[in-house]
Amino acid sequence: MNRLIFCLPLAAALGACSSAPPQPAGPKAADLAAAQALAAAAPPEGQPLAPWLAAERARIEAARKTAIQRFDDAEKACWRKFAVNACVSDARAERRATQDRLRQEDLALNEIERQRLTATRMRELNQKQQNAADKNAAQ
Repeated sequence: MNRLIFCLPLAAALGACSSAPPQPAGPKAADLAAAQALAAAAPPEGQPLAPWLAAERARIEAARKTAIQRFDDAEKACWRKFAVNACVSDARAERRATQDRLRQEDLALNEIERQRLTATRMRELNQKQQNAADKNAAQ
């Protein structure tokens, strides 16, 4: 009985040490690189941004739907296997990786849109100030 009491905590400690380290939270470098590539593909400053944004958002939404469908299909296939939990876990990990990448792309689109709107607003304000200064100088 004494051995059993000693072995249980030891076994638990060894089991905790042998588990894989937790994955760091946050976007991966590949996801960030994809988002930066998307930002680089944006139309130049003088060209309209709205059609490009709409097309990119439609592409991201289609990719999300495809990822969900792929997960549903993989999950159904997992239930036919012996190791259901491991299979479903792998399918979830794949879905999560795809969703993380698409989220980074979505955030990059939002950032591009914010920057363009800010630049447009700043130009409008500068023009308004210039017009007011010209009007005051003329008087």
